[in-house]
Amino acid sequence: MTGNPPRLNDDLYSSYPSLLGAAAWRRLHPDIRRRFGGRDAHRAVSYRGTMHEVWMSPAGILLAWLCRSIGTPLALYRGVDVPVTVQVYPDRRRGGMTWDRCYYFAGKKVNRVRSTKCIQPQAGLVELVGFGFGMYLNVTESAAAIHFRSTRFFWRLGRFKIPVPHILSPGTTTVVQTALDDGSFRFQLDVVHPLLGRVFRQAGSFVEVG
Repeated sequence: MTGNPPRLNDDLYSSYPSLLGAAAWRRLHPDIRRRFGGRDAHRAVSYRGTMHEVWMSPAGILLAWLCRSIGTPLALYRGVDVPVTVQVYPDRRRGGMTWDRCYYFAGKKVNRVRSTKCIQPQAGLVELVGFGFGMYLNVTESAAAIHFRSTRFFWRLGRFKIPVPHILSPGTTTVVQTALDDGSFRFQLDVVHPLLGRVFRQAGSFVEVG
C-alpha cells in the first residue's frame, strides 16, 4: 500500500443517478440533476444564503457541543435569518465531496461545519465527519426534490466499520434539497433521536455564486 491519497473515480460522476435509479433521477428538478449528476457533481462551487431557522432542543445543544470531539458536524447555536456561506470541493484524501459551511451568528465567532459525502463500493453513499465517524445515507426523490436519510452511524477503525447504537447517535438525520423557480434551492435538515425526539432543525435558501 502506498501513501498516496485515493483518486476520485470517474465512475462516480454518474453515481447519484445510479443510487436513485433512472426513473427517480428523471423526476428530479433539472437544477438538482445538474448539481448532482455529470461532471458538475465533482467541481468546486460556492453558495451563499440564509438559514431562516437554526433550532436545537436543549438536548440538541448538548449533543452539538459533544460532537465537536469527533469533528464539526453540527451548528452550535440557535438563530433566525443566519447568513451562511457554503464551499463544495473535491476531497481527494477521502474520495468524495466536502461541504464546508460557515454560519455567521450575530455576536459569535464564525461557526464552521464540515462533512464529506462519498460513494463507496458496497456501502453506497456515506457522509464522513471526522475521527472515523460517519453515517450511511439512503438517497431518494420526492416531489422533484432530493432526500438524504441516515440509516446508521458508524465508527471506522482501520479496515472495520463498527456500528454505533442508534441511542448513542445524534439521531436519524434527514436532509432535503428542493429547487426553487428563481434558480436558488431550499435546504432543510431534521434530526430526530429515538428517545429525545427532534433535536435539530434547520431551513434556509441558497444560491450559487461561483
